[in-house]
Amino acid sequence: MKVLFNKIISNSFLKSVTTLALGTIISQVIVLASSPLLSRLFSVADFGVLSVFTSVSVFLAVLSTGRYELAIGLPEEDAKARQVFLLIIKIGFFVSFGYLAIIFILKNVLKINDDAGFLKEGTSLIAPVYIFFIAIYSGLGYWFQRFKKYKEITLANALQVCSTALLSLLFGFLHVKSGMIFSLVIGVILSCLFLIVRSPEVMKGFFSEPTLSVAKEYISFPRYMILSDLSLTASQQFIPIIFSILYNTTIVGFFAMANRMLRLPNIVITSSIANVFRNEAIDELREKGDCKNIYIFTLKRLIIMSLPIYMLVFIFSPFLFEWFFGKEWLQAGYFARILSVLMMIEFVATPLNSVFYIVEKQKLLMRIQILLAVGGIFMIYVGYSVFKDPYYSLIFFCINSLIFNIILLYFSYSLSKKDYEDI
Repeated sequence: MKVLFNKIISNSFLKSVTTLALGTIISQVIVLASSPLLSRLFSVADFGVLSVFTSVSVFLAVLSTGRYELAIGLPEEDAKARQVFLLIIKIGFFVSFGYLAIIFILKNVLKINDDAGFLKEGTSLIAPVYIFFIAIYSGLGYWFQRFKKYKEITLANALQVCSTALLSLLFGFLHVKSGMIFSLVIGVILSCLFLIVRSPEVMKGFFSEPTLSVAKEYISFPRYMILSDLSLTASQQFIPIIFSILYNTTIVGFFAMANRMLRLPNIVITSSIANVFRNEAIDELREKGDCKNIYIFTLKRLIIMSLPIYMLVFIFSPFLFEWFFGKEWLQAGYFARILSVLMMIEFVATPLNSVFYIVEKQKLLMRIQILLAVGGIFMIYVGYSVFKDPYYSLIFFCINSLIFNIILLYFSYSLSKKDYEDI
């Protein structure tokens, strides 16, 4: 144990990953511990409504930053990086205000009755608030990553997750039907305030700093990455929406709980590795002209970690879901078994996709992710039209995602080498 501890301390990459992961592990333990209580305080349908709200909000949030947050780590001057962050706040405000106007008109003027149920809920009107603070939080995360202040990022993530979990329990005991959604919004607001307090200089010159010049300089990010990330987000977030249209919110609730639990390893480990890998790869690219060594180093460790985690999930998930959440959640366990195969490859591929941004091959990533999204939606519909069964819809969706994640791994590895310009 002492040797392992000394090895982590001496290796800057492992030390940074450990710093990020440790706080995230603690916060996710709270999520895990609160889930059995939440599954009894809220109905399966309530989890379905939460999942639809989250999916719509996260999808719409892609536009709220213009994807400029990906450029914060690139300028050599801190002042220019701060201008990019201030640009994100301005874009986020106007985009979120536009969403509020559109949702209000669709809901109260045109009285649209959407099959997914998003507009039926009163919480649809607070979605723009959530989207605005998602934009700020994303920008702040990349700002702190720029300075390798991983401890602050860890604390902010822990604050967001813990406050959301604790408030959800409180609202559940008070029988507030939309309590989990209110908790989600409050949690991200608190995290934003925490990070701003820890780095107040990030807001310096909010009204005076010019942002048009950096908007033009890094125009490739919104030009290519908005469509690309909309496609990726659609492939990930549209499952609850499509399932609610083709099936019902109860099915969405089962999927939401399975997805919520299975993404814990991704949240705990891969997000931490991705944040550190991005910075280390940028440094290696500047020094050596490629980032192949850090890519292979990261790839091997991701594979070693992913296999035992998801093999155990595949074998035991139905039993664990029934025991942990109650008999009515058994179906979520079978959903988890299907998802575990996809999560294993995503565990490996997702952190390494940062290479596309680092070498500015966003256009290639955009094309792959568009095909991924279109294929995923099509495969879900095939499962419905042929078998009328959500299990088959999910199986076909996972097959499509497996294929495209392997393709992403192939290209990200190729781009990590010196001859990536030829791709």
